[in-house]
Amino acid sequence: MSVFDTIRIAASGLTAERFRMDVAAGNLANAQSTRSTTGSLYQPVAPVFEAVTMAQDGAMGVAAVGVAAIGGDPIRVYDPGHPDADPTGYVTYPAVDTATQMTDLMGAARSFSMGATVAQSAKQTALDAIEIGR
Repeated sequence: MSVFDTIRIAASGLTAERFRMDVAAGNLANAQSTRSTTGSLYQPVAPVFEAVTMAQDGAMGVAAVGVAAIGGDPIRVYDPGHPDADPTGYVTYPAVDTATQMTDLMGAARSFSMGATVAQSAKQTALDAIEIGR
């Protein structure tokens, strides 16, 4: 495997972790949303990843292929003063588990940092090899 393959694989991981962070941030941002622009309740999602071949020797990387809806019953909170309260005074919020989303966000940030370190190390290895060749 070449240094460029290593960088390519690390870059695929960086892209995937960035997508994972975006999805978690979107879920957190909509945790208190009572309706979308279409009038429906926000449906939390989770990223879906797929292993992809990144090098001729069969080395694998990762690619984000989409999102999948997270199941769960909406959360009902009694708040009769809320503009979106139903006739009984309850407001319906999406089933976003903020603790899980924050944990996923922190894990993705840490994985992103590790992937950046791998890419930087591979780059430095390539630069060192060029320097030795001079």
